[in-house]
Amino acid sequence: TAVSEGRMKANSDIIANMQAIVNLLPNLNVEELVRSMLVKNNDMHMVIYLSALIRCVIALHDLVLNKIAYNDEEGDGFGEVKDKKKDSGEEKKEEESGNDKKKNGKGADAKNKST
Repeated sequence: TAVSEGRMKANSDIIANMQAIVNLLPNLNVEELVRSMLVKNNDMHMVIYLSALIRCVIALHDLVLNKIAYNDEEGDGFGEVKDKKKDSGEEKKEEESGNDKKKNGKGADAKNKST
Protein backbone atom coordinates (compact mmCIF):
# COMPACT_ATOMS: atom_id res chain seq x y z
CA THR A 1 0.00 0.00 0.00
CA ALA A 2 2.86 2.39 0.71
CA VAL A 3 4.33 1.64 -2.74
CA SER A 4 0.98 2.19 -4.46
CA GLU A 5 0.55 5.51 -2.61
CA GLY A 6 4.06 6.57 -3.70
CA ARG A 7 5.55 6.87 -0.20
CA MET A 8 8.07 4.06 -0.84
CA LYS A 9 10.06 3.03 -3.90
CA ALA A 10 9.32 -0.45 -5.36
CA ASN A 11 11.95 -3.09 -4.63
CA SER A 12 13.09 -4.60 -7.94
CA ASP A 13 14.19 -7.91 -6.32
CA ILE A 14 10.69 -8.52 -4.97
CA ILE A 15 9.12 -7.72 -8.34
CA ALA A 16 11.56 -10.09 -10.10
CA ASN A 17 10.69 -12.92 -7.66
CA MET A 18 6.97 -12.35 -8.21
CA GLN A 19 7.41 -12.46 -12.01
CA ALA A 20 9.37 -15.74 -11.71
CA ILE A 21 6.62 -17.28 -9.59
CA VAL A 22 3.85 -16.21 -11.98
CA ASN A 23 5.84 -17.47 -15.00
CA LEU A 24 6.20 -20.91 -13.40
CA LEU A 25 2.41 -21.36 -13.16
CA PRO A 26 1.04 -23.71 -15.84
CA ASN A 27 -1.15 -22.45 -18.63
CA LEU A 28 -4.54 -23.95 -17.80
CA ASN A 29 -6.23 -22.73 -20.97
CA VAL A 30 -4.81 -25.56 -23.10
CA GLU A 31 -7.65 -27.76 -24.39
CA GLU A 32 -5.71 -30.99 -23.86
CA LEU A 33 -4.98 -30.15 -20.21
CA VAL A 34 -8.60 -29.17 -19.53
CA ARG A 35 -9.86 -32.43 -21.06
CA SER A 36 -7.39 -34.58 -19.13
CA MET A 37 -8.38 -32.85 -15.85
CA LEU A 38 -12.06 -33.50 -16.59
CA VAL A 39 -11.38 -37.17 -17.39
CA LYS A 40 -9.38 -37.64 -14.19
CA ASN A 41 -12.07 -35.90 -12.14
CA ASN A 42 -14.80 -38.08 -13.70
CA ASP A 43 -12.76 -41.21 -13.01
CA MET A 44 -12.32 -40.29 -9.34
CA HIS A 45 -16.03 -39.58 -8.95
CA MET A 46 -16.89 -42.88 -10.62
CA VAL A 47 -14.65 -44.77 -8.18
CA ILE A 48 -16.29 -43.03 -5.23
CA TYR A 49 -19.78 -43.78 -6.61
CA LEU A 50 -18.99 -47.45 -7.30
CA SER A 51 -17.43 -47.96 -3.86
CA ALA A 52 -20.52 -46.46 -2.18
CA LEU A 53 -22.78 -48.64 -4.34
CA ILE A 54 -20.82 -51.79 -3.54
CA ARG A 55 -20.82 -50.97 0.19
CA CYS A 56 -24.60 -50.48 0.03
CA VAL A 57 -25.14 -53.80 -1.79
CA ILE A 58 -22.99 -55.64 0.76
CA ALA A 59 -24.91 -54.05 3.64
CA LEU A 60 -28.23 -55.05 2.07
CA HIS A 61 -26.94 -58.59 1.52
CA ASP A 62 -25.93 -58.84 5.19
CA LEU A 63 -29.36 -57.52 6.17
CA VAL A 64 -31.09 -60.21 4.09
CA LEU A 65 -28.86 -62.92 5.57
CA ASN A 66 -29.64 -61.63 9.06
CA LYS A 67 -33.38 -61.71 8.30
CA ILE A 68 -33.10 -65.29 7.01
CA ALA A 69 -31.16 -66.36 10.09
CA TYR A 70 -33.73 -64.70 12.36
CA ASN A 71 -36.59 -66.45 10.54
CA ASP A 72 -34.77 -69.78 10.82
CA GLU A 73 -34.52 -69.31 14.59
CA GLU A 74 -38.11 -68.15 15.05
CA GLY A 75 -39.95 -69.98 12.29
CA ASP A 76 -39.50 -72.37 9.43
CA GLY A 77 -37.41 -70.01 7.28
CA PHE A 78 -40.27 -69.07 4.97
CA GLY A 79 -41.54 -66.17 7.01
CA GLU A 80 -43.95 -68.23 9.11
CA VAL A 81 -43.22 -67.52 12.72
CA LYS A 82 -44.21 -69.96 15.44
CA ASP A 83 -47.08 -69.00 17.71
CA LYS A 84 -45.12 -67.53 20.61
CA LYS A 85 -48.05 -67.57 23.06
CA LYS A 86 -48.70 -71.24 22.50
CA ASP A 87 -45.03 -72.19 22.75
CA SER A 88 -44.41 -70.01 25.79
CA GLY A 89 -47.42 -71.58 27.56
CA GLU A 90 -46.05 -75.07 26.97
CA GLU A 91 -42.59 -73.99 28.13
CA LYS A 92 -44.05 -72.47 31.30
CA LYS A 93 -45.85 -75.73 32.09
CA GLU A 94 -42.63 -77.68 31.61
CA GLU A 95 -40.72 -75.20 33.80
CA GLU A 96 -43.37 -75.39 36.51
CA SER A 97 -43.27 -79.18 36.53
CA GLY A 98 -39.47 -79.03 36.66
CA ASN A 99 -39.61 -76.54 39.53
CA ASP A 100 -42.04 -78.77 41.42
CA LYS A 101 -39.65 -81.69 41.08
CA LYS A 102 -36.76 -79.56 42.29
CA LYS A 103 -38.79 -78.31 45.25
CA ASN A 104 -39.76 -81.86 46.15
CA GLY A 105 -36.16 -82.98 45.81
CA LYS A 106 -34.86 -80.12 47.95
CA GLY A 107 -37.45 -80.79 50.58
CA ALA A 108 -36.52 -84.46 50.74
CA ASP A 109 -32.81 -83.58 50.93
CA ALA A 110 -33.47 -81.14 53.74
CA LYS A 111 -35.37 -83.79 55.67
CA ASN A 112 -32.61 -86.36 55.15
CA LYS A 113 -29.91 -83.94 56.29
CA SER A 114 -31.76 -82.99 59.45
CA THR A 115 -32.21 -86.65 60.53
